[in-house]
Parts: sequence; structure tokens; C-alpha cells
Amino acid sequence: MEIEYDRLSADELHGTTQADYLVAVDAHLRLIDGGETVFEEPGFPIVELARSLLIWLGSPDRGDFEFDSMSYEEIGAFRIWHVDGRWALGSVFAPGAATAPGGRRAVDECCRRFIAKVETDLRTMGINAAEVFRR
Repeated sequence: MEIEYDRLSADELHGTTQADYLVAVDAHLRLIDGGETVFEEPGFPIVELARSLLIWLGSPDRGDFEFDSMSYEEIGAFRIWHVDGRWALGSVFAPGAATAPGGRRAVDECCRRFIAKVETDLRTMGINAAEVFRR
């Protein structure tokens, strides 16, 4: 499983607050499993997702992850949930579509690769990722 994106855009970025960075830097998000696209969404707030995943990964008693974004009315535009002792990834925007359940380590590594890519891309844009993620 992979969380991938392309078409990174900061066209709507007009300020320098954390909220500006979280919602104004977006990309075409894809959730890939076994080489197949399970879910995709253009204009997805990837910085906000990366920050939310980082917080979730650091939670000692973490349960399911439901992305609660400032950009969507719906909670769960990106989700990670328990399935028979394993974890699946998907979205409320694509009911019935999900990755095959994977172990916690595989999900953690998938999330960390995504977060690292977002951090690298922010640095390339001249944005201090540590400030955006840790405020």
C-alpha cells in the first residue's frame, strides 16, 4: 500500500500561517494497493493530512484514523481503520473501496513515507516543514 500524490500546487497560498500552509498546499492524492488505484482525489490538502497522520502515529493508544480536515465538511476523506486485527485504508468518498488489510508496521511505514515526501516537497518550496507540522 502507498499514499502517493502528484500535481503539487501552492497556487492558493497567500499567507504564512500554519492554517494557510495546511489547506492551501494541495495535490492529486492517490491511494495505491497492489499497483491499483483504490482512491484518488484532486486538490487534496496533503500537508494537513501529513500533519494529522504524524499526530496519529505519535498517539500511544491510537485507534482508527478519520481525517478531520478544514477543507471538507465530511470527516473521513482519508481513513485508516481496524479490520480483523489489521488495518485498511480508504475514504468516505469511495465507499466499499479500500486497501487489503495490512499489519500495523506496514501501515506505519506507508504513512511515514508519505509524511517524508511531503516534508521534502515543502522544503523544496522554501517552507519550514517542522514549523508547519509541529506548531
